[in-house]
Amino acid sequence: MSRRPSILLALAVALSAPGISWLIWREPDHTQTATLVSEPYRLDRIYRSMQGPMSIASNIHLASANKCPVQWITGVEAEVVDAEKETPVSQEFFCHSNLTFGEHSGTPDRYNRELGGKTHLDWRLFTLAPGRLSIQLPPGFGVPVPADAPLDYVTMSLNLNKRNEVVNVRMRTKFQTIAGDQPGAPTKALFRRALYVLDRHGVTSDMGPACSMSEATQHIGAACGEMSKINLVDNRGAALMNHWIVPPGHHIYKTEITQQLNLPFDTTVHYATIHVHPFARAMELRDLTTGKIVFHLNSQDWKDRVGVAHVDEFKSTEGVPIFRSHRYELTADYDNTSNANTDAMAILYLYLLEKDLT
Repeated sequence: MSRRPSILLALAVALSAPGISWLIWREPDHTQTATLVSEPYRLDRIYRSMQGPMSIASNIHLASANKCPVQWITGVEAEVVDAEKETPVSQEFFCHSNLTFGEHSGTPDRYNRELGGKTHLDWRLFTLAPGRLSIQLPPGFGVPVPADAPLDYVTMSLNLNKRNEVVNVRMRTKFQTIAGDQPGAPTKALFRRALYVLDRHGVTSDMGPACSMSEATQHIGAACGEMSKINLVDNRGAALMNHWIVPPGHHIYKTEITQQLNLPFDTTVHYATIHVHPFARAMELRDLTTGKIVFHLNSQDWKDRVGVAHVDEFKSTEGVPIFRSHRYELTADYDNTSNANTDAMAILYLYLLEKDLT
C-alpha cells in the first residue's frame, strides 16, 4: 500500500506505517488537532468483535514546536469513512480503537516517573467503541503525557450485517492536544481505569475466538481487554473472561470490581462511558458499601440492523466522589431478543482526578 500524504491547512508528516497520513494544524486557542487516517479495511463477509481487519500506526509524537516537556490530550474523535473518497459512512463498521503508549518505547511506570511520580497512567490512554466514537474531556481537564513519549494507535473494523456488496472503509481519527506551557492548558490531570464485567465464556464453536485479558496478543492495544492484576477465576475454580456468550433472553451479569479499580486514594470521576456489544441495555456501577448507584449508563442498538448505535457518557467538572475504602460492583444488562447466542462484553471506562496535580 503506497503512502498517501496530504496537506490540510498546515503541515503533513508521513508516518512509518503504510497508508497513514498525519496532519497537524494550530487552532487559535493553542490546541493542536492531529488527524490520523488508517489503512483501508475490506469488509467482504461477517466480522464479529475481534475478527475484523485492523492496523497499527506506530511511533506517533504529539510534541509541539515549543519543546514543552508535557503534552495534554483533551479529546479523541473517530469516524468511519469510505476508503477511497474518505467521505463519512455508517459507524456500524467500527469495532474499537486504542491510543496507547508505544509498545516497545517505554512503560507507563517510566512515564509516570517522568511526570514526577504523581500520575497513574496505564498502557492505554483512550479507547473508542461502538456508539461512542468521541471522548471530549471536561474543560480544564486532560491526560498529561511526556512530550517525547511515542504513542501507538490501533483501529479495528467489524461487520455484523449481511450485505450484497463489499464495503471498503478507513478510520479517520482526530486527537486534540495542547502543550503544558500554553495558555488554556488543562490544570487538572486525569487517569483512566477500565473496569470489566467477567463471566465464564461458555460456548465457543459458533462465536469465533474468545478474548481473555491474560492471553498474549500481537499488540497491547489490539486485544479486547487489558492486562490487569485481577482474579480471573470464580469461586468454583472456573476461568473467567471479559468476552462471553449470552443466550437468548434477558440476563444480568455482575462482578465486584473493587480490586480492578485499585484506587490509590479517594478521588472524583469526571468522565465515564461504556463499551458493550449488541443487545446490551445498560451498565451500572454500584457502591456496595453504601448501596447507592454511582453511574447508570444506557446502550441503544440500531433499529434496522445489528449493532450498537449509541452509548451514554457522563461528563462533569465537579465530579462524582469515589472512595478507596469502599467496595464496588459492576452490572451489565443484556436482553438478547434474537433466537441465537450472541457474544458480549461490558467495560466501564472512568477518568479520575489525580490528587497531587490539581
